[in-house]
Amino acid sequence: QLEGACGDCPSSTMTMKMGLERRLKEAIPEISEVVQVLPDAPDLTIEAVDEVLEGVRPFLSVAGGSIDLVSVEGAGGVQPTVLLRLEGKSASLFSVKNEISQRIHRHFMQSGLRVEWEGE
Repeated sequence: QLEGACGDCPSSTMTMKMGLERRLKEAIPEISEVVQVLPDAPDLTIEAVDEVLEGVRPFLSVAGGSIDLVSVEGAGGVQPTVLLRLEGKSASLFSVKNEISQRIHRHFMQSGLRVEWEGE
């Protein structure tokens, strides 16, 4: 289980496979695979995603924007997807979308979780 900044990073699975696993296999040939253990996280539900979004809505409303959850698909599957609608001046800002995506990834800690934006 990765800890610290790596523990809640959405790229942690890639770090585990491309970095740690490769180096460990080189050093210890008997190792066949490294498997990431994820901490317990809440289930991916509409209510739980909306709870995360409540944390950013006040900031978006100050800037004249809003965010809505369009759908949650594939919860419990290999590649669950959260589809969001962002409106207002901040809708075109990559940094705003990135922050919202990061919050969702940190909250749910699910490998393969995708956050997509309506209209993209």
